[in-house]
Amino acid sequence: MTSVVVNELSLTRHINAPRTTVWRCWTEAELLKQWYCPKPWRVTEADIDLRPGGRVNTVFEGPEGERHDNNGIYLEIVPLERLIFTDAFTEGFMPKQGTPFMTGFVNLSDAPGGGTTMTWGARHWSADDKDRHEAMGFHDGWNAAASQLDELAQQITVDQGDTKQPAARVEGSSMNTITPCLWFDGNAEEAASFYASILPDSGISAVHKAPADDPSGKEGDVLTVEFTLMGRKFLGLNGGPYFTFTEAVSFQIPVETQAEVERLSNALSAAPEAEQCGWVKDRFGLSWQIIPVQLTRLIADQDKARAKRVFDAMMGMKRIDIAAIERVARG
Repeated sequence: MTSVVVNELSLTRHINAPRTTVWRCWTEAELLKQWYCPKPWRVTEADIDLRPGGRVNTVFEGPEGERHDNNGIYLEIVPLERLIFTDAFTEGFMPKQGTPFMTGFVNLSDAPGGGTTMTWGARHWSADDKDRHEAMGFHDGWNAAASQLDELAQQITVDQGDTKQPAARVEGSSMNTITPCLWFDGNAEEAASFYASILPDSGISAVHKAPADDPSGKEGDVLTVEFTLMGRKFLGLNGGPYFTFTEAVSFQIPVETQAEVERLSNALSAAPEAEQCGWVKDRFGLSWQIIPVQLTRLIADQDKARAKRVFDAMMGMKRIDIAAIERVARG
């Protein structure tokens, strides 16, 4: 295939499944294990924490008992569109021992006529690393893995008229994903509607109310709300006043422009100012992090002095100022 930039290897494939299903194959550990390594090798372990700085660790094992550990982190996540990951760091942007080999990327888009166009590749620190990767069988191996992904994605997709939706079954497991359950004091539906009005690819899918014979006497009250935020499923539970949110759990939103930083900070924050480093707390008490993708990339920069300057600048900010971060990066 054609290299798009210096020291890059990439391939583009058509996957005969919708983008939502292909995204699941990339981001759910039990699915990743089923296709990510070309046979006769197999993925025996996969550990994913899907956030910038979160781990993406796998173990490959060969037919003769060979073992290869692959540890790295995500640098950028654009739901349903793009993943960037690297072996230069371990979880939390901790520099990794040894020499890094590559930064991987995958871009997904809807293919004309149906299915998904997937561009998958690796960028290397040197031409020698790129040539070594090519000699290791990059094209044959990654194409074989892409074919396995295509087969798996079709397997877990069911036809529903002219559209395709993810099937409920995963080979060898009854578990498909984790759904965060958020505890509210009677206002789960209000919160879900509020979040869905702000975030793209979001909406309420079901509202469940107490039946007429409910022993609590709360006939017709909303018990739970099923909703989606940026493609991720959530459940809102009206559990009462017994538990409240703390900053121990927060949700990170990657953005690309200062306008989005301002829009989301203003919309979500219950206070006039953001908290430290892009954090805001909404009127329901839930915490959010509004993080520009530029910040994520620069903190992971191979130039340690540049990365430190950016990190130090971030620590002095409330709302993240992208232009200021980029000025600091330039020195």
